[in-house]
Amino acid sequence: MTKQLIPSVEKRISTWIEIQKKRKEQEMKGESPKLTLTISREFGCEGYSLSAQLKEKLDKLTNQTWTIFDNEFVDKLVSDQSLSKHLAKVLGDRAKYLDYIISSLLPTWKSETEVFKTMVEAIYSIAQQGNAIILERGAFAITKNLSNCFHFRLIAPIEYRADAYSRRTGISIEEARNLVLEKEEDRTKFLSYFLNCSFDEEKFHVVYNNSKFPIEKIADSIIDLIGI
Repeated sequence: MTKQLIPSVEKRISTWIEIQKKRKEQEMKGESPKLTLTISREFGCEGYSLSAQLKEKLDKLTNQTWTIFDNEFVDKLVSDQSLSKHLAKVLGDRAKYLDYIISSLLPTWKSETEVFKTMVEAIYSIAQQGNAIILERGAFAITKNLSNCFHFRLIAPIEYRADAYSRRTGISIEEARNLVLEKEEDRTKFLSYFLNCSFDEEKFHVVYNNSKFPIEKIADSIIDLIGI
């Protein structure tokens, strides 16, 4: 599966909004929080394919709708004023520890990075609601204190990632290798500066080598681990 097989962001947002309306009714009945999965990856690994596999399998196993929150979805949610207002209305008051989480993740806060504060708030709130698969954006660091979250990471040798990216985009292996290294360095800097964190293995429940196992097998392993 590729990114193109994941439904459009508009369709996922409309579906997700409807799910949240039903979720409010469940909360009134005192039902426990649903699970959330965060997927981190070294650039070039098959994060989109893994997310799509997980959604397909979890939808069937739980008979509920799971939502994939990738960069495009989160950006739309954060930048669209009407969606931001709806997010605040649907999810309710800020979490008890959210102010503390933000202050600890962003020790060198600057006014021009206000958008990232909004991103942190959105990801944290989404993760609390559950039935979410959050891809990248340092979600594992943002949601580290939430007991309903499981964190997974994909890694692979640079040769594997460059080859995979070259095949997906049609650029040369050399170009792909340079781009993969550049993008991975950007991600590491982002995580360090904005989220005061690193990609240390102990921060994840499991780290998978993307070059050793097919994506479907990794998805099956994750589902078995979370007990569904």
